Amino acid sequence: MVVEILEAAGIGRVDRAANGQEAFNRLRESLPDLIVSDVMMEPMDGITFTRRIRTHRESPSQNIPVILLTAHTDLTTVLEARDAGVNAFVAKPVSIDELKRKITLVLNDPRAFIRSEDYVGPDRRVRAKPLGGRPDRRKKPE
Repeated sequence: MVVEILEAAGIGRVDRAANGQEAFNRLRESLPDLIVSDVMMEPMDGITFTRRIRTHRESPSQNIPVILLTAHTDLTTVLEARDAGVNAFVAKPVSIDELKRKITLVLNDPRAFIRSEDYVGPDRRVRAKPLGGRPDRRKKPE
């Protein structure tokens, strides 16, 4: 179903892999512009796959944007994925509009990429912009 959504969204080429290990091996053959992966896969799940992309010495590109799809949106899973270096999450059931919105956000407005001793991935700090471009009323004007 996700492949059909991506194709309907105008994505030109969509490659498939059965699990994270297969996908990681394919990265050596062809680097995608974006990875959309499910969290629940065996033998390598999407979070482990993302962590491997970000930190493994044989990773062909540590900064490929990764969007994870999951039905498990509990705080533990979200934080684990964030700490693995995921760029964005889409909750299942996946809608065309939400997936397109996340793809556009990740590709057109990427967060700074961080490389530190214990983390590699997009900046985990997310700052909400005030609605409508108005100033933040919680802060006193200078």
